[in-house]
Amino acid sequence: MPSRKLAALPFVLAFLGLAACTAEAGPTVSGGELADLAADALEKQTGSRPDLDCGGDDDSIIVSEGKEVDCVATSTETGAEYDATITFTSVEGRDYEISVEVASEPNNAPSEAPTSDPAEAGTSAPAADANSIVVPAPDFAAAVADAVAAEWGAGNDIDCGDASTRTLYEGAIHSCVLLDVSTDAEYGITITVTSIDVEAGTFNFEAVVDETPLNR
Repeated sequence: MPSRKLAALPFVLAFLGLAACTAEAGPTVSGGELADLAADALEKQTGSRPDLDCGGDDDSIIVSEGKEVDCVATSTETGAEYDATITFTSVEGRDYEISVEVASEPNNAPSEAPTSDPAEAGTSAPAADANSIVVPAPDFAAAVADAVAAEWGAGNDIDCGDASTRTLYEGAIHSCVLLDVSTDAEYGITITVTSIDVEAGTFNFEAVVDETPLNR
């Protein structure tokens, strides 16, 4: 059975102590400090702390509301690299809030072995990597729906994108969207694969649902 762990993503935190600001440039924060703050938030919410690269301590980032900073998140468990975006959602004086979004698929994901039988297109095809499995996207979405049903109720729509399959391995992070049919509000879901059984073709995961709707 998949794990059911519900918390809040994206990670919105307020931090103090920006570097001194000027009228021309505005407040700044170093890439290293911003990466550490985002990694702290990810670890607190998912239990797994990635290595985040947003530039070094000598790289000053001007803080302004709505600004996005591109980073790379590396899983310390698998070595998989994910594109990550940190957005300054609110800036008031020396205080600011950020949200962290991590791509659902790694940049260095193991390639999937092609199948020569068209009849196998809707099944869990074997992956090239012996430590990963490939599952049909509808099956993945159904598992996510079951995981969040206890908190959000059954019957809500889960959208996990247009990909026909999902490659799963321990530490992989995927994103879906929950549509609350009672309010039409959409919430982001971050799914972290905690374990897989390659032989059985099964997997366990933690599903974390945003507290704030995407379309508020």
